Amino acid sequence: MKYDHLIQAIEDGAEEKLRDFRESKNREIREIRERSETGSAQLRNDLLAETKQRISVENNKKIYSAREQSKDHLTRARQEACRSVFEEADVRLSSFRSSPSYGPFFKAALAEIIESLDSEKIRLHIDKKDEALCRQMIKDTGKECDIETDLTTNGGLNGSTPDGKVLVRNTIE
Repeated sequence: MKYDHLIQAIEDGAEEKLRDFRESKNREIREIRERSETGSAQLRNDLLAETKQRISVENNKKIYSAREQSKDHLTRARQEACRSVFEEADVRLSSFRSSPSYGPFFKAALAEIIESLDSEKIRLHIDKKDEALCRQMIKDTGKECDIETDLTTNGGLNGSTPDGKVLVRNTIE
């Protein structure tokens, strides 16, 4: 009987150690689960934040690209409009010489040059197409002028002193 009691005490002690061991392992399992759930949630949150950041960066790139394309399109449209305006102006200016108002314009431009230079002799630079008109207008002024047909223009003339130090530009360009 003595041994029964001793065996019972050993069995009770073993069961208590077994219970303590189970409780200890259950606590460890719960802690591991909690850490893994926390880690999993943190990892999920980190991945979500990273994904949101990537999406934001990609959206910003697309917005920037769209703005640049829009600016480029607008710039091309403006350049085309300017080119068109200048072409139209060039067409109109090229026909100005044949209009009835060209003679009075040329006369006024010549008078401005003569008044601006106010020298004994003036050198006029004209387009070959205006030579006859220019000679007629010079006769009307009575001023002594040398004529050089060294200018290509849609209309008008330039004048200079004989030494070329002073130049007055008076063309429609």
